[in-house]
Amino acid sequence: MNQAHDIIHRFSFTDGPVRGQWVRLQEVLEVLNGHQQYPGNVAGLLGEMLAAVALVADGIKFNGAVSLQSRGPGPLTTVLAECRAQHLLRGIARWPDAANLPDTDSLGELIGDGQLALTLIPANADQPYQGLVGITDNRLAGNLERYFLDSEQLPTRLLFAGTGESVTGLLLQRLPDSDHATEIELDQNEAFWEEIGMLTSTLTDRELASLDPQTLLRRLYATHPLTLQPPRNLRFSCTCSREKTAATLKAFSRDELLALIDEEAPPKMPGEILVTCEICGAVERFDAIDIHLLFEPETPRIH
Repeated sequence: MNQAHDIIHRFSFTDGPVRGQWVRLQEVLEVLNGHQQYPGNVAGLLGEMLAAVALVADGIKFNGAVSLQSRGPGPLTTVLAECRAQHLLRGIARWPDAANLPDTDSLGELIGDGQLALTLIPANADQPYQGLVGITDNRLAGNLERYFLDSEQLPTRLLFAGTGESVTGLLLQRLPDSDHATEIELDQNEAFWEEIGMLTSTLTDRELASLDPQTLLRRLYATHPLTLQPPRNLRFSCTCSREKTAATLKAFSRDELLALIDEEAPPKMPGEILVTCEICGAVERFDAIDIHLLFEPETPRIH
């Protein structure tokens, strides 16, 4: 797997208090779509949400898990994107009734009258932090921009563009002024932010989706020197495991699981329970011996 297709860069301007990030995902989307064929509009939204959590985790240098999840009564009942340890991504989307899934990219129409939950889950046992992102814009980027401004007091510009095979995101944020900034410096900083915003608004979806970060930033901000940090690799990683699946099965009784094995068994053949991960498609198999061992793991016996 070529990790160069899944990378994130930070950059900063020399002339003013503005920082930026650029991210592109391709291999992660291939893995997700390889397991489940998402409709184009669903795949597009999931890709943008994955890019968003990668940007958030990288921007705050958060080593736990950052998740973004939809909450709403719309036809797209669940969309979840997660970034762990700043580089491990996974995601899933569900729509129970394909016939009622609209052919639109409008976030409001897909998830209905709902909201997004942005959650930070620390790697230790500390309490998670959750912020709610209201749906006032049909674009994911517009809603996140408003969230950063209202909840974090960080003026933000955020753009996403996709090709069907990849998604690219560009995020710019106005950093706080120095405590000792003069009135002239405050005015200069605000003017610089406005100019960067105007230049960013000239960027086309095609340019964002196709250009490498060095070329894009050089063209877009040609008159403003900036520092582009080396890229960091991102990759798909699921959290499923045989141990977690076993713990889930133990919510049932031994007799219930053995009865299920008997029901699923082909004629004159031993049966088994197959548990498939909805996110990555990994399959765990449990036969009758495995089920018995689930309930007596501490007392191995020799016959």
